[in-house]
Amino acid sequence: MKFNKWFLFLIPIIAILAYFSIPTAKPVEETGADVLKIRRDKDSALKDDEESPIKDKATFKGLKYYSFNKDYIVDFVLEKAEKAKTVELKMTDGTTEKLILFGKIKGEIGGFSISLTLYQHDNGEFFLPFKDKTAPTETYGGGRFLDLPLTNVKNNRLRVDFNLAYNPYCAYNEDFACPIPPAENTLPIRIEAGEKRFN
Repeated sequence: MKFNKWFLFLIPIIAILAYFSIPTAKPVEETGADVLKIRRDKDSALKDDEESPIKDKATFKGLKYYSFNKDYIVDFVLEKAEKAKTVELKMTDGTTEKLILFGKIKGEIGGFSISLTLYQHDNGEFFLPFKDKTAPTETYGGGRFLDLPLTNVKNNRLRVDFNLAYNPYCAYNEDFACPIPPAENTLPIRIEAGEKRFN
């Protein structure tokens, strides 16, 4: 049986949302220390949480990541769709997952112009699935995800920190299903930030 569960663990979610819920007049910018704490919390949850998809928790030593790099914190221009609508993303098990299509974000990374389709969860937080040239040799071949709080929006720009890019549950355990990033979110460049391959 495939489990349709692919999002971050509860403990890291609480930590991230608590961090981002602090009132602020500008988008929050993570530091290396902030990202390191989030990563430690996730490793702890993966090892100890009863819902962890890690099969062999006894030998689990933690996930692998690229070093924090502030160059991968990018302010993208938001281009909202004329009308919000619910769409279905294909899942790795052949089913679909319903998400809200928000629109597009556009910007530059390392001199390359980037355009990505942006989605929303039911709670309003943004969801950005993507795949880049580091896959499948360095990062998960099915792509990586970002959950982005609404506090990252200012002056029609969305701050995206690729240092927080994470793997879905199916990267750790084939019993779980996860969304497949759409073709338009396959980047022709390397994003050397965030989580690496599990195996």
